[in-house]
Amino acid sequence: MEEPSEMPIPPLGIDLDVRPGVYRVLTSVAALGDVLMERWPEKQRGRAWRSAVVACLRALETQTDAEVARSAFIMAAKDAGISVNANAEHFEPRKRETSKKKPQTNQ
Repeated sequence: MEEPSEMPIPPLGIDLDVRPGVYRVLTSVAALGDVLMERWPEKQRGRAWRSAVVACLRALETQTDAEVARSAFIMAAKDAGISVNANAEHFEPRKRETSKKKPQTNQ
């Protein structure tokens, strides 16, 4: 398993503390935990939220994998009515097309 500080996840977008139409992109279990503990609305901290917190802690302690924590986070967000975009491809950096320039010759 990955080291706790290296628990990457496929990018996940969450609509929390951002402008409308913009997602906060999370890419690690530590980032999921930070959102759950520091940014999650107090009134939305129910059973699904507690399950997500436990899943993140277990992943960080290397007792389970990062995908379990990511899935629990998604379920907690849906339970809380927080918009989440789990389509990792949407948040992957786009590859730039490089144009092949012909070298200039000085005459």
